[in-house]
Amino acid sequence: MGRAQAARGAVGPAGVHEVRGAISHVTDRGARPLSGAWVTLHRVGNDNAGPVDSARTGENGRYDFRYRVIGDTSALYFVSSRFAGIAYFTPPLKERVVTGAAADLIVYDTTSAPFPIHVRGRHFVVMAPDSGRSRRVVEVFELSNDTSVTRVAGARERPTFETVLPDGASDLRAGDGEVTGDALAFAAGRVRVLAPIPPGIKQFSFNYRLAATRDAIAVPSVTPVAVLEVLVEDVNGRASGAGLRETEATTVNGRRFRRFLAQDSPGAAVVLVTAPTISAPSSRNTRIALIVTAVGATLLLGLATGQLRRRPAIARARRATSDEPEALERELAALDK
Repeated sequence: MGRAQAARGAVGPAGVHEVRGAISHVTDRGARPLSGAWVTLHRVGNDNAGPVDSARTGENGRYDFRYRVIGDTSALYFVSSRFAGIAYFTPPLKERVVTGAAADLIVYDTTSAPFPIHVRGRHFVVMAPDSGRSRRVVEVFELSNDTSVTRVAGARERPTFETVLPDGASDLRAGDGEVTGDALAFAAGRVRVLAPIPPGIKQFSFNYRLAATRDAIAVPSVTPVAVLEVLVEDVNGRASGAGLRETEATTVNGRRFRRFLAQDSPGAAVVLVTAPTISAPSSRNTRIALIVTAVGATLLLGLATGQLRRRPAIARARRATSDEPEALERELAALDK
């Protein structure tokens, strides 16, 4: 425990902090305390990052750490534990004393057996063309695992989730969210998620370029979607198919987007997006595109609330242990505030 002793020996301006929580193992038979599990307190800052302390849970599955905030005052502290090969994390520890849901971890058994992963939300942003005569498109998915086990990928040919790209998509990039770039595979016109999907909601995003033409963009959908949202940065733009209906337009940073929504969109549907105006505002970059995505994702989360209430109690318990999804390009957190 040398690292822990060193950290505790330094006097920080915020004084002693404390986190007290418990780990529960959830199955379809219910939850039970997980004793003897290794729990690690982490620190991530601009100056350095690494584990601060570690311990095993007691018979009641409980753990506690006391530590001092040192060095970089913006550093994040959080707790993790591994179970069945999967790492589980608390939200960042924001208060001086953290207890309850913010400190508790729920872990699950794992399986690579295929079972449905539901799409609770899909958000599709079509940007106006840039000077390169192509346009950036951003997609955000919210996936729901409604079981009591964590689904893991069996192989690259058997991902935990996959979706189809529009024809001609290029310059594919992973976005921020709960799935890192190395857990996304782009191949053969598909996006494959290789990351584990535990019970509850997991959000991921990616973006790509399409040629800026006046032809309609065909967006395929391989699974049903509880809430589908399309934003088009074109005064003459439209989106149709999959039950989409136009709603009130939204404006972000002085840029106007036509907005189309659908609920309970069927699988095997095709959305057609037309954006005939080939022109561009003076300042354009992918970062702004992702800010727009963050706005839409926030709205989509609100619309999907009713759908999410249909999930089993196990999924709701998982959600209760999670902080807000990591902000897309960090703007989502600011917008939420």
